[in-house]
Amino acid sequence: MDADLRELRTSRQLPAKEIVSVVQKLYPKYDKTMQSKCERGNEYGIQLRNDAMNALLMKFAPDKLSEDKSAIQTPQDDSSKATKDKNDGHRLTCRISCRLEDDEYKALKEFVKAEGFDTMQAWLTHRVRQYIRRKTASTNNSITERSKTT
Repeated sequence: MDADLRELRTSRQLPAKEIVSVVQKLYPKYDKTMQSKCERGNEYGIQLRNDAMNALLMKFAPDKLSEDKSAIQTPQDDSSKATKDKNDGHRLTCRISCRLEDDEYKALKEFVKAEGFDTMQAWLTHRVRQYIRRKTASTNNSITERSKTT
């Protein structure tokens, strides 16, 4: 099977990236490193699953598909599975981040720990929610003040 995979890529002059994109529809965590290992399966003890190989053959080499169509497993598009894998199962899917200088980050970590937070995530979540509450209250107060004057 690993020879078939390598032969498919080289005979059709396909970049590994194109093969990876097809397999990722079935297995979202498949990457170019995994592709390389599958092409050298005898060295790594790994091989591409039949359904993934069939998907590659259907896309890039339909002429090489076996005459027995019933043996071919058709990949099914399960977009809910891909979405679940993509967000790693976290309930809170929205993220914020920033980059800091090393000395700034070190100081921030010390201050956050001194405030009693175990993780940067806990501190940042607390601060963002505090900011949102303050801004929401401020906006509501402004609306209330304007309605009183009119």
